[in-house]
Amino acid sequence: MDEQTVVVEGFGRLPCLSFGSEGMHARLAALVIAGRKRATVWDGREENPTEPGMRWAVMADGRAVAVIETVAVGRRRYDQIDEAFAALEGEGDGSLAFWQAAHEDYFRKAGVFAPDMWLWWEEFRLVAVIDAELAAAAAEHVAAEEAEARALLAARA
Repeated sequence: MDEQTVVVEGFGRLPCLSFGSEGMHARLAALVIAGRKRATVWDGREENPTEPGMRWAVMADGRAVAVIETVAVGRRRYDQIDEAFAALEGEGDGSLAFWQAAHEDYFRKAGVFAPDMWLWWEEFRLVAVIDAELAAAAAEHVAAEEAEARALLAARA
């Protein structure tokens, strides 16, 4: 999670949050705007910077594109993530199989993957859409995410 802040009109100064790794920020932010992505996880060894009621500026390409509010936060092991949480996270096709494949790849690249690793999880709600351009392109990002999921799962079959 990011520690920088940005001023968002109507919300004041908010901490910044970008989802995923570089190059994925806009697509994952679009999933938030589309209402598909309502949760996230991060390495459980890191500090937890959030609590219910806290608001965040979702960042993509160096700009705030949405405001979210933390609904719930906790810790869970990677191997305890279930279908319901995978669907709530809303990435790929929303399946547990995609969630596991994508997150294993992500955490392996970071050099921290283990099936029993601890994760912080956060459930959030969309409060405001700030970037109309990204909102207009959200359906395209959703379609691209679903196509990527099909390709990733087919390659692993």
